[in-house]
Amino acid sequence: MSEDRREQIVSAARAIVAEEGLEAVSVRGVARRAGIGASTLRHYFPTQSDLLDELLGPAMDRMVSDLRIEDARVPPRDRLLECLLQFLPPSLIDPRTASLWLASYAAAVGPNATESGTRTLERLAELARARIDAWLGRLEEEGALLVERGVALRLALTTLDGICVQLLTPGTIFLPEHVEPTLAQVVSGLVRE
Repeated sequence: MSEDRREQIVSAARAIVAEEGLEAVSVRGVARRAGIGASTLRHYFPTQSDLLDELLGPAMDRMVSDLRIEDARVPPRDRLLECLLQFLPPSLIDPRTASLWLASYAAAVGPNATESGTRTLERLAELARARIDAWLGRLEEEGALLVERGVALRLALTTLDGICVQLLTPGTIFLPEHVEPTLAQVVSGLVRE
């Protein structure tokens, strides 16, 4: 029964996200949608962050996988590039839709930032860092990193965010077709062939 109740709560939260966006997720709203009391929800998810983790972790797993990072038959640079490109899917590198990336930052740190927006972006950033760090850790075990792992992590994250900013900049000379070669150049400075 408790696993059914937990799934009922998660399903209600997913429905709210699908209809109104992640910012609309609140303990009261999810409890109301699930047909339970807020105290019951808190039994399964003591904090709103716990509930967000339940939603965001699997979402990140669906969007970003480890692909061939473990396959030592593939050159380390190719594996890392392939993995990092998942953070820049074709729908995001289209300048018309890249604004979604900016909107997540605006909801977190802009003049109309919300606590929920800040928590959501912070958690997504943690998940992204952890995933990239795991990939770099795998390559470090192989002796493939050319720089210290923390430096490689910062450069990868900065490059991904910088690409998004460039795609949004009016009059930019940076085009969607520059994404992969730019990221490949950065990766070549981080990982041996």
